[in-house]
Amino acid sequence: MKDLPKEKNQDIIEFLKCNGQEEIFRFWEDLNTIERNLFLEQLRGIDWEECQKAFADIFTPTEASEPVTCPTDIFSSKDNEKKAKEYWQIGEELLSQGRVAALTVAGGQGTRLGHSGPKGTFPCGPVTQKTLFRQYAESILYFSKKFSITPCWFVMTSISNHQQTVNYFKKAEFFGLPPKKVKIFSQGELPVFDENGKIFLESKCSIATSPNGHGGVFQALRQSQSIKLMEEDGVEFISYFQVDNPMVYCLDPLFIGLHASKKSEMSSKAVVKKTPQEKVGVFVKRQNRIQVVEYSDAPREVLQSMDEGGQPLFNLGNIAIHMINRSFVEKLSINSKDKPPHLPYHQAHKKVPFLDLGGQTQMPDKPNAIKAEMFVFDSLSVAQNGQIQIISRDEQFAPIKNAKGEDSIATSRQLLLDRGKSWLNAAGIKSDEKIEISPLFAPTKEYFIEECRKRTPFNIEKKTNGAVLVPQA
Repeated sequence: MKDLPKEKNQDIIEFLKCNGQEEIFRFWEDLNTIERNLFLEQLRGIDWEECQKAFADIFTPTEASEPVTCPTDIFSSKDNEKKAKEYWQIGEELLSQGRVAALTVAGGQGTRLGHSGPKGTFPCGPVTQKTLFRQYAESILYFSKKFSITPCWFVMTSISNHQQTVNYFKKAEFFGLPPKKVKIFSQGELPVFDENGKIFLESKCSIATSPNGHGGVFQALRQSQSIKLMEEDGVEFISYFQVDNPMVYCLDPLFIGLHASKKSEMSSKAVVKKTPQEKVGVFVKRQNRIQVVEYSDAPREVLQSMDEGGQPLFNLGNIAIHMINRSFVEKLSINSKDKPPHLPYHQAHKKVPFLDLGGQTQMPDKPNAIKAEMFVFDSLSVAQNGQIQIISRDEQFAPIKNAKGEDSIATSRQLLLDRGKSWLNAAGIKSDEKIEISPLFAPTKEYFIEECRKRTPFNIEKKTNGAVLVPQA
């Protein structure tokens, strides 16, 4: 490896020393030339301007927020079936024109689930054991066949799982999707701080870093040239969802149509919270804009306020499903003096291994570090005409977050089976078997009933632990 220009080396060293981070160079004399170059290469790859913003957000006390009220402009298809049909037709038209892309945020590892790879490679199928990525790919393939145009699929990884994800997609031959229609890109990372704002060393020649949160998707879409690819492909609307929800409607004509019809820059789906203590953010209205208050930050008046009937007043839970305009991403990610206020950074207290003063790696037994993260839903506060669609959690929300208990592998798989049974009943098909419905046959309840009414041929393939309904070859 060539030695890096000396003046650039000295610049970054002096910059960090002047900003109180001289301790990260405490093992400098122990490093050989290659190790020093690797260390400096990592340091120059950090966006220090963004790091300073994160530092200011995290370590500067915030002023009291404006009072909040309940959102009132909420759409429910149950309450307005006529409008729902109109929005569905508009959404289908946009899909048929290739103007909608899917975006999966998939930066996490499956460690908490006892899985060694990226979370997207975790088996979610209750019968087939298909992975989360395959589940979403099959949904996109359905729309590709239905409209004779393949929607673009963007997948945001993290530095730690990017290459594993790319390798997985290649090995799976992109699940039958055209590789040029799948763009896999990585989000940004920032240093990890201790409680005093000092950067942790991961080794003698590297600092500890972590992904900058799902709100980093706006910057990552621009930096990876994904926004440019969207523009070239005619994509105007982005269907955003996180990788851990196998029941998500990856591309929902109704939601797309609602969002487009209302000329919204960013819209969200919501479910009624099971209890006030459920660990999901809640939708509120502040200064006439829809916002989300994260459950860990929610003030008492939000958690405890009740309506006249004794029910929680703020009960609309955020499930990380959004429609976002491409132009809105461009506006939020543009790098100029006229850039609107950046998304605020939030602090997450985590356990992070670190190098002690003697150069030994220490494994903390309690949270010892602060990670700076942006939340994608904070962009709602600057979005024009934000919309909320309330949906049934039994239909579209079965997150896999834990190995056991609530929101676990078992609960998610059972919800998938329960939903499949309700679809079969709605289509007049009676069965006592444990049946998993392939998105290749239908990715939504409406399409399932439609396919059954058209008498679309299907096979029910017997498996050792149940059966799977797939389209007939």
